[in-house]
Amino acid sequence: MQKQTARAVIFSAPGQIDIKTVPICSDEGILFRSELMAISSGTEMLFYRGTIPEGIETDESLAALSGQLSYPIKYGYMNVGRTESGERRFAFYPHQDLFYAQTADTVVLPDSVSSQDGVFLANMETAVGIVQDLSPVAGDDLLVVGQGTVGLLVAEILALGGLYTVITSDCYPIRRSASKDIGCLCIDPDSGDAVEAIRETTGGRGVDKAVNLSGSEDGLQLAIDSLAFEGEVLEASWYGSRETTLSLGTAFHRKRLSIRSSQVSNVAGRLALRWSKTRRLGFAVRMVEKIRPSKYITHTYSLEDAAAAFEHLDKSPEDTIQVVLKP
Repeated sequence: MQKQTARAVIFSAPGQIDIKTVPICSDEGILFRSELMAISSGTEMLFYRGTIPEGIETDESLAALSGQLSYPIKYGYMNVGRTESGERRFAFYPHQDLFYAQTADTVVLPDSVSSQDGVFLANMETAVGIVQDLSPVAGDDLLVVGQGTVGLLVAEILALGGLYTVITSDCYPIRRSASKDIGCLCIDPDSGDAVEAIRETTGGRGVDKAVNLSGSEDGLQLAIDSLAFEGEVLEASWYGSRETTLSLGTAFHRKRLSIRSSQVSNVAGRLALRWSKTRRLGFAVRMVEKIRPSKYITHTYSLEDAAAAFEHLDKSPEDTIQVVLKP
């Protein structure tokens, strides 16, 4: 019997993306033919830039991503495909045009959700988890630093109910424009005194809570410096092997501020008795249907041109929000 093969994106070394033919095995689950894949401009760019902490375990909660982080590696977790019977599912699976996936690592997409919207499901689940971790109080002034894909989804979820004042910050005009379109007050962190501008919008108090999704120490510092007394920063970026330096000598200490991390692999402990990952994913599907995040797709590349897609994200992030790959 002839072995089945597929075409896959391989991170061969820092800065090197190759498209290789790889074997696939039916023992791994249900066969899917990909329709669309999305690149994570946060996590995957750490792989591309060589700033992953090699040797640590990947996400053990996903069968397709088990093992240790080391080059060469096949990575990615946003793939929409169809089964041989025509059923369309989102799969937590790397960038590959044909693959077998475990049922537990896939989510059925309703007909009301397009593949272009459905490919955002992992990002939406992350955004929902961040909002749950943030646990804002009605009337809070909130700051979301970083308006990439996840930052925009977090901001839009928070802005939907009209219960909070949502202030955002991003250094790229295209992302600030997208943030303003969903009803947020978006500030350019490089224009004047961003901290003072944020304080002015809150009557001089500062924000009650902030989320950093910029992946930068400057963004985290902005979030810290913008907080009101006993405010809290939720750090949702992954820095990989990069070290971060912060200024904690004044406001952080005297204002009794807090910093917590948020990570999507687990549900917050205080919610675990009522919320499972399955329930959270189900809610994320409903939010994808409501928000229609395909509006954030700025660039589409073929799978064979994945190297150009990653180079674009690395060298010209100022004109991108979400980059996707088509088989």
